[in-house]
Amino acid sequence: MKFFISGIAFLLLMLFCSVQGIAQVNLLDVNDLSNTKIDSYSDAELQAFYDKATALKLGEAEIYKIIKDKGLPDTELNKLKNRMVYITSAKPAGNNTAAEPISDDRRLYDSSAKKIPMQDINKDLSIFGAELFLRNSLVFEPNLRIATPSSYILGPDDEIVINVYGYSEKKYNLRVSEDGEIYIPNVGPLFVSGLSIEQATQKIKTKLAATIYRAINSGQTKVQLSLGKIRSIRVTVIGQAEKPGTFTVSSLTTLYNVLYLCGGPGNMGSYRSIEIIRGNEIKRVADLYAFLVQGNQKDNILLQEGDVIRIPYYRNRVKISGNVKRQGKFEMLDNETFDQLLQFCGGFDDFAFKAAVSVTRITDTEKKIIDLNAPRFSSFAINAGDEYFIEKLQNKFSNKVSISGSVLRPGNYELSPGLSVKELIAKAGGLSEVAYTERISVFRYNKNRLPSVISFNLDSAILINAEVFLQKDDSVSIHSIFDFKDNQVVSIEGNVRRPGTMQWRQNMSLQDLMLEAGGVKETGDSAIVEISRRLQTADVGTINYAEAETFTMSITKDNNLTKDIILKPFDLVIVKNLPGFIPQRTVMVFGDVKIPGRYGLQKSGDRITDIIKRVGGFKASADSSSITIRRSIKSNLSITEREAIFQRLLNLNSDSIASNPKLRNEVYKSYDLISVNLNAALTKPSGSENLVLEDGDILTIDKNTNLVKISGEVYYSTIIPYKTNKDAKYYIKQAGSFTPSARKSGTLVIYPDGKAKSVKTFLWFKIYPEVTSRSEVFVPQKNKSNRNKIGPGELALIVSALGIMANVILAAIK
Repeated sequence: MKFFISGIAFLLLMLFCSVQGIAQVNLLDVNDLSNTKIDSYSDAELQAFYDKATALKLGEAEIYKIIKDKGLPDTELNKLKNRMVYITSAKPAGNNTAAEPISDDRRLYDSSAKKIPMQDINKDLSIFGAELFLRNSLVFEPNLRIATPSSYILGPDDEIVINVYGYSEKKYNLRVSEDGEIYIPNVGPLFVSGLSIEQATQKIKTKLAATIYRAINSGQTKVQLSLGKIRSIRVTVIGQAEKPGTFTVSSLTTLYNVLYLCGGPGNMGSYRSIEIIRGNEIKRVADLYAFLVQGNQKDNILLQEGDVIRIPYYRNRVKISGNVKRQGKFEMLDNETFDQLLQFCGGFDDFAFKAAVSVTRITDTEKKIIDLNAPRFSSFAINAGDEYFIEKLQNKFSNKVSISGSVLRPGNYELSPGLSVKELIAKAGGLSEVAYTERISVFRYNKNRLPSVISFNLDSAILINAEVFLQKDDSVSIHSIFDFKDNQVVSIEGNVRRPGTMQWRQNMSLQDLMLEAGGVKETGDSAIVEISRRLQTADVGTINYAEAETFTMSITKDNNLTKDIILKPFDLVIVKNLPGFIPQRTVMVFGDVKIPGRYGLQKSGDRITDIIKRVGGFKASADSSSITIRRSIKSNLSITEREAIFQRLLNLNSDSIASNPKLRNEVYKSYDLISVNLNAALTKPSGSENLVLEDGDILTIDKNTNLVKISGEVYYSTIIPYKTNKDAKYYIKQAGSFTPSARKSGTLVIYPDGKAKSVKTFLWFKIYPEVTSRSEVFVPQKNKSNRNKIGPGELALIVSALGIMANVILAAIK
């Protein structure tokens, strides 16, 4: 174990060097092993750094914990453990001519023994048992802590520990010499080679009792014998092993340990006829299947010096696939049958078709198919190269009938002999209350698999005791009486608390419906409740024929009817608004006023001046000449429709709108900004500037900033202080003048009240408009030369649309 721990420590050193690129190792500096692949390191690299890792004084559990905490995956950690076993395990004989004793830890294998590189093993894992000899398998890993068997045969280089205790106490560590003798002080030589531990114990005890420890005969002194250091032996593996050769191992090594070291049988090797040859005679023939299937280790015998393990070619190997618990290739003996093969593969799985197996057999000239039935499983002899395929059980039932529809427990049921429809209904819990019994259907497949149906009146069949018997796969369908009726509902809408559609019930009255709807809301007119009823006999042959019948009812304040009415299916009840009910309307006032906040509109025609009187006047910093109103857009146009209008009128595409922030905001905005000349509104309250306010309007009085903004096609868009008696051209010069792409004649001055003035032209002279404080001077861009013009037909359509909008506005004002 000391060497094992050192091997682990050395690997840590190597991993650290691969990450850090230095030869010094510090476990705390190993930051990340999550991407480390153990298989990427060769044996030479491991051996080269082995001695440097022995200086780390760490326990096995502690090292594993450090590696795991640094992120080494569990799969790689298992590979690491197995790799360390190989590094510290087997050693081939090579040029060594003399066997040397193993150290005091009594390991089964010499620490310098050679392991089998994983990259050299190319096992066919479909062979049953092959996975046990892979490096990440621990099934046949040598046991490093093993008690000395009583049948162990002593030989040269073994160390015997004799403990004498009781009346006398003494301990002897005696080595068996090349002559097979041990020398006991004051007793003399004693030949023990070839004796078992049990035989040697008795011989030594007798010799001691006859010489220096006579109290042994009376039982006052006792003798105990055990092994200290054990000798090493050489065994040879030949034949179809993965890595045949001669191995130097301890004398406590078993057959399975050596098979593990040599990689087990190769792809052509036998797992069932492994021979242990001792003294030129076959000592034992081992069958690994006894261990693999039953866990029986009767063939796992101790090896002796000079033993030869021969792995012959396999004789019979067959393949089994399909619905079995373990698919793969299995080696069979000459006298074994398909029953033994089923045992080796774990038997059929839950969904296997167990009545027959398909066998593909190789003859001397060709292949043939054999249908192997279940009664022949125990007698069917296996041939080399057979392939057995187990089918999946089909999703069919041998005794199933089903029932659906208006029964209490629909589903699949067992078809018992003489089962009738009446009895199946009883099994399903009986008919439901809404079952339609005048016609029951039995769906059936005839012998030619054509579908057919049998229909009958269940009530009549019961009355005359006429049984309808069922067959395999029959399906009984029982309808509901509601399958043949419309879903009869009534609806209520308008000013009720829970409007909607409700199930119509016989004798359902208007008052019942009003109760389900929660009664009339406060905004509803309970004096006029309208009921609209379908006409089934409309006189469609006349002009202006009646389509529905209407009734008007009155409901008292406590939701009681002065006169109730029985409703019919599909009646529509409408509760209208109270004629004089008007919900409160409010506006918000912000900015430089003395009392900003929310204000309720008192009259339908409240104007700007009515609200200005209520805000307590303006602050000294306010610009009382103008006011801005933000009003929600009341438009039936969708965003897509608004985009299309902008694209057509401005000759733009959707990308242009997306890349132009101003256009994008204009298309997607949910409100309009209205600028009003507040001085004109206050001076002339009946004028057009004194707008009528709407619910949700937001009024903003800005500060008098005494600034002017210059933007557009100027070299430097800016804001500068207002200068009296200066026109737009002065401010444009303050912004660096026009750019080459500026359209000078289109220059605008936008005043605080929202109005705008453009440049006027007289002959060759341009007259620029005057500028006031809080104005904006805007210079547009020149038109593109390739801009498409609006055609006469499209212009007529736009004019028509504008005319329609004007009519709508006039109608709204009236």
